Amino acid sequence: MATQNLSPEEIEAIKESMRRCSPQTIDSAIQYRSTKDASLVPAIVTGIIERFLEPEARTLLKEKGDDVRIFDDLGVDSLTMLEIVMLVEDIIQITMDNDDLKDLRTINDIRSYIARKVPAA
Repeated sequence: MATQNLSPEEIEAIKESMRRCSPQTIDSAIQYRSTKDASLVPAIVTGIIERFLEPEARTLLKEKGDDVRIFDDLGVDSLTMLEIVMLVEDIIQITMDNDDLKDLRTINDIRSYIARKVPAA
């Protein structure tokens, strides 16, 4: 994994922010921050969402994929959604508009919205 653009301190900060995410998600985040490879973003977003879910909701996320509904199917509440948004903003280094968030209902909605916000590498 190329990390030529990141200092050891930056890598540690990412690891600390994502400490309850899977190792694969953390590795993808470090690689993204180093390379700005937008193809890594969906895995990072999914991994961050998984971090905040109960075990049975994680299974549902894997089974239903992009069509799973964040609030209705996964049981995410508004406070948890705020935590997810804050971590995604920090790791991917984007800003998500609060007015836009109310329209995000499915995993696909989130991924599509973030894809529009992420600059091309």
